[in-house]
Amino acid sequence: MSDMSATKQLAGDMNSPAPQHSEVPLGTSTDNNVSSTNNNMSTWAMSNLQKLNVTELYTQQRQSLRPWLDFFNTNQFKPPANIKAGARRLVFNVEHFQTNYFIVIIILSIYCIITTPALLFILLAMGAGCYLVSLKNHESPLTIMNHQIAISQQYLAVFCLCVPLLLMVGAGSAIFWILGASVFVIFLHALFHQTPNQEAFGVQMEEMAPSSDYILEFKIDVFKTLKIVGITTGVLTAIGLGAYYIHRRTQSSKRVILRDEVRNILRPFQLTEEQLRRVMANLNTEMTNGLKSDDTENLDLAMFPTYVHHGPSGQESGEYLVVDLGGSNFRVSHVSIEGRNRMRLNNKIFLIPHSLLLGEGEKLFDYIAECLQRFIDDNKLSLLKSANYKFDLAFTFSFPCKQTSLREATLVSWTKGFSCTSVVGNDVVLMLQQAIDRRKGLKIQVVALVNDTVGTLMACSSIYRDCKAGVILGTGTNACYFENLDNVPKWTGVRDNIHKQVIINTEWGALGRHGCLDFIRTDIDRELDESSLTPHQQVFEKMISALYLGEIVRLIIVDLVQRSILFPGRMQKSPSIRPDYNIFLILRGSFYAKHVADIENDTTEDLSITTTILTSIGIHDPSYDDCYIIREVCKTVSLRAAKLAAAAVAVLINRLNMSSVTVAIDGTLFRHHQQFKHNLTRTLGRLVPRTHRLVLSEDGSSKGSALVAAVDRRLKTAPMTYDKTNLPS
Repeated sequence: MSDMSATKQLAGDMNSPAPQHSEVPLGTSTDNNVSSTNNNMSTWAMSNLQKLNVTELYTQQRQSLRPWLDFFNTNQFKPPANIKAGARRLVFNVEHFQTNYFIVIIILSIYCIITTPALLFILLAMGAGCYLVSLKNHESPLTIMNHQIAISQQYLAVFCLCVPLLLMVGAGSAIFWILGASVFVIFLHALFHQTPNQEAFGVQMEEMAPSSDYILEFKIDVFKTLKIVGITTGVLTAIGLGAYYIHRRTQSSKRVILRDEVRNILRPFQLTEEQLRRVMANLNTEMTNGLKSDDTENLDLAMFPTYVHHGPSGQESGEYLVVDLGGSNFRVSHVSIEGRNRMRLNNKIFLIPHSLLLGEGEKLFDYIAECLQRFIDDNKLSLLKSANYKFDLAFTFSFPCKQTSLREATLVSWTKGFSCTSVVGNDVVLMLQQAIDRRKGLKIQVVALVNDTVGTLMACSSIYRDCKAGVILGTGTNACYFENLDNVPKWTGVRDNIHKQVIINTEWGALGRHGCLDFIRTDIDRELDESSLTPHQQVFEKMISALYLGEIVRLIIVDLVQRSILFPGRMQKSPSIRPDYNIFLILRGSFYAKHVADIENDTTEDLSITTTILTSIGIHDPSYDDCYIIREVCKTVSLRAAKLAAAAVAVLINRLNMSSVTVAIDGTLFRHHQQFKHNLTRTLGRLVPRTHRLVLSEDGSSKGSALVAAVDRRLKTAPMTYDKTNLPS
């Protein structure tokens, strides 16, 4: 029967006279009538249930399935004219497309189950269990203690056993998703899909004048339907909420247990304020001792005077070349200083061949001179210069040196992977000058050797007149500050009205060499130290610098894996390289400080950033708990480093003893690791009551070093009387 015929028949039925009911005299009992009616209804229900079977139900639903081309016909999607029309359209489409909507719900359910592997596995296991029960009962009924168990009871037992597992894998969340997605899709389709039949249905419904009995029956049916829908929705909602609550509680309990185990391992890395103040006291003592003597064998800190006595005044000018050597590459810069410290910078980075890092020192300096020549020629810097013109060059050299003047510096030891022969114990300024002189036509004079911390300080002091300290927090760590010469007993240079202070290169990365930091060192720190290229040296640096933060985290991860807390089953007590195990995790240096920073800052709900990083280094399919624990490890290690750095900076501020002081800081940790910077600033605020300011130094190794050379030139041409403004007490 077509939809229009059905509509006409419905209208005809509604216009026909209402059925006549026999009246029951007042006072007559109706029990017999009610009983008779109930018996008739029961008989009708039983007869219909007997007639009903799955095949007939499938046939009926199959016949009511509407063509999918009609269902998805986009030309029929139009918004309803008003709320009343929308309500009619909803009623009609839900009835008209009921089978199609049922199939949509099935498709959404299948999609939800397939995309949840754990849920799919449990459902398959439940189906397999029911199938085995069926096979078993086909052979012989199940009997327990002479009592035969019905197959329906066995199915119920299988279902009850699977319910806790379903709740654990998120069945409640899946139910909510299916309900929400189904209601959303069906509502939108039924509201916007328009067919001619539904418009005719709406018109005829408006023209009908239904009897009061029909309206009453219709209202009762609607009320019953809404009641059933409400009860069903309430029950499903309660089940879903309960499942979701149990699932979250299960996950939360598991995570708390894991975090308790991890907390015991991380506790030694969590420093108290009392421990930080003890670090401050030890550092201050070692700095004072280092200012008294050059006995670097028995002292932690060398405290080298740099022979830089003044900051820029704003009157510096001129052109300068700068060579910045501090790693596997070096930078050549051309800095033009104009009035009031306005500077223009042009630079180029040159890669140092690995063979030169370990070869003869003379060849290394010859290579630097060659690159200087190429830089000058490429930038045509010699044009418009007189034949006798010589460039002043500042040499930024980020290795421990003992200076005897601004132009004389003896290398104490190589670090950062350098091991060139015939350099340690020699004057590196002289070696560079000799290499330059060997290249005919290269007219350069090395006028200053500058540590990178000094360059950091000088670059900021041109802007902030109260900047009296410079700190590097990057691949390594070091600091310098202005110290009164009266507090430097080992100073053998000039003492007069001009030279009242000097910048001290602390080399504080070596703190702890003689055990003053043993009270906060962990087994992980000792393991890292023993496996490093410089055992028992740079102890403080190995606890806070970017070169070692990633390695500390990696060693903790390996420890957690060995305890079966992380990645269970991938690594045993004695790790061996197996195809299913991440080889990168057992390689020293495979986890970087950048990984630590990115994981620490991962605020995504599913820790997707952490998952991506772990996958990139070969740890595939980490669980949420794995990622969560690793993030906690990164946070703890990074926080300890920031606290120790804050304690060290606090010592500088206290030693300067100024009412207000600015500290210039450079390095990848302070520049790019925002959480590290935040933790450092917050901790420093608790440790130091004095007014202070931390500022990022820009191009300190280039601009700052050029300023050192410029200040030296200015003082030579126009000697000054020392200004006591902002003099550290």
